[in-house]
Amino acid sequence: MDSIDYKEAKFKFLGIRKHFFIDVTYHITVFDEIVVMGRTADCQNPKYRIKLSLDTKINWEIIKSRKELEYFEIVYQKKKKIFHAQAKDLLKFKQLLAGKIMFEGIGDLFQPLFQVGKGSSAKVYSARNVLDNRVYAVKAIQKSFLKLSENGSGMQAFQSEIQILKTLSQYEQNFLVLSEIYEGDSTFYLVTSYLEGLSLSVELEKAKTLPQQRLPVQSIKMIMKKLFTNLKILHSLKIIHRDLKPDNLMFARKNDYSSLVLVDFGLATLELVDQYLFPKCGTPGYVAPEVLSSRRDQKYNSKVDIFSAGCIFYKLLTGQSLFQGQNFDEVLRSNRHCHINLELPIDGNYITDQSLDLLRKMLNTNGQIRISAIQALQHPFIDSTNQFSTQIIQTTGQLGIKNTIYQLNLAEFESKYNSQNEIGDEQNYKINDLKRYSFITEVQQQMSLSAKRSSGQFSGTFYQKDPLSALRTLKLYTETSQPLKNSSHSQHSVSQF
Repeated sequence: MDSIDYKEAKFKFLGIRKHFFIDVTYHITVFDEIVVMGRTADCQNPKYRIKLSLDTKINWEIIKSRKELEYFEIVYQKKKKIFHAQAKDLLKFKQLLAGKIMFEGIGDLFQPLFQVGKGSSAKVYSARNVLDNRVYAVKAIQKSFLKLSENGSGMQAFQSEIQILKTLSQYEQNFLVLSEIYEGDSTFYLVTSYLEGLSLSVELEKAKTLPQQRLPVQSIKMIMKKLFTNLKILHSLKIIHRDLKPDNLMFARKNDYSSLVLVDFGLATLELVDQYLFPKCGTPGYVAPEVLSSRRDQKYNSKVDIFSAGCIFYKLLTGQSLFQGQNFDEVLRSNRHCHINLELPIDGNYITDQSLDLLRKMLNTNGQIRISAIQALQHPFIDSTNQFSTQIIQTTGQLGIKNTIYQLNLAEFESKYNSQNEIGDEQNYKINDLKRYSFITEVQQQMSLSAKRSSGQFSGTFYQKDPLSALRTLKLYTETSQPLKNSSHSQHSVSQF
């Protein structure tokens, strides 16, 4: 057995096992991947070794009158073991384990406030932590949903998403932060940071009240600069988001476009894995051509996110979607053909030589020479961005007046969210309310591939996910005359915690 180097310890504290005749004190030491408990401070043969993985579960007990942790409970060699300790030590211990193992007893630690999202296999709540009194978003995912997938891909995707979010946890200014993971009898609970701002898709809707029916150019520059900054970090960690769209760009603070963060890593993947899970995936209208044309044994890279960001940039500049259609299937077909017309008339404001040049480099159909996030940050259109307060987007003339009206309309629009009903009031539930909260949209399920390739027509399955609903699959054909067949899978909603 390997020796224990206590110099590598992250935290040490005393825990007490209470017995009928005499209590026993243990020295509890926390390392990156293991927790050991021995009778001495430097014990090389500790009685308890606890591996820090999602297979490990700890239940927390609190003193409700003081809202403090009292003890933790683990199952060790099929027996329950309870350790008491000082509240401050237990809190520090809990913080170090967060995201590394499964916690139990979420009902004692979080008070649900509102149900803010409901889908076929999950619900999202805002909830207040009784220990720090902060509001978080809690997503409840039904275990049965993850187990229905082929070859365990549902659980595989679930664990992959958690691993990616743990990697990103140090960048809370750039990405949605996973705080803790809880497990109930039939449900997983993912606790994430709470975002006060709206999504970019809602901001775009509100911008239609402005004279140009678009956000001001300086706001667009600020949004794109922060988006590229986030992607620079993401891609340096060899992570591909694979589902960038306005719904998945949210603002941590109200009316502050510099607070943009990326959410929903349910389709994200590590670039270095041998084979991508759900290789053809994303949201029609924002998918890079190499994703739609890839075979299962082929790999693409993080440049697919740049193409998706280009689709977002196009919408910000023009007010229109790059790939259009009357329905889902038509948008997907347009996206697959990828016929892009960037011969846009110069207006000297939104469409300029600089903005068009950046747009063309982002939407290059050749992923190998497509611009990177680092290069985009150095582009004249982005590099010339001034530091603005987004509380006042324009300050002079009629544009200033129009912007004031825009902010008032936005405040009125947001006030609708403050009248949400408490959990259990299903009749007044609005699906759009979930846009205001940060949450981890659900893990993908790989659907059965009943059709097989024949006569060169079948080219694969496309995976697309709507917020809080099961994965939708579409069979893709090389012949445009072939119908786009779609299927969906639904599950019962999970119970409230």
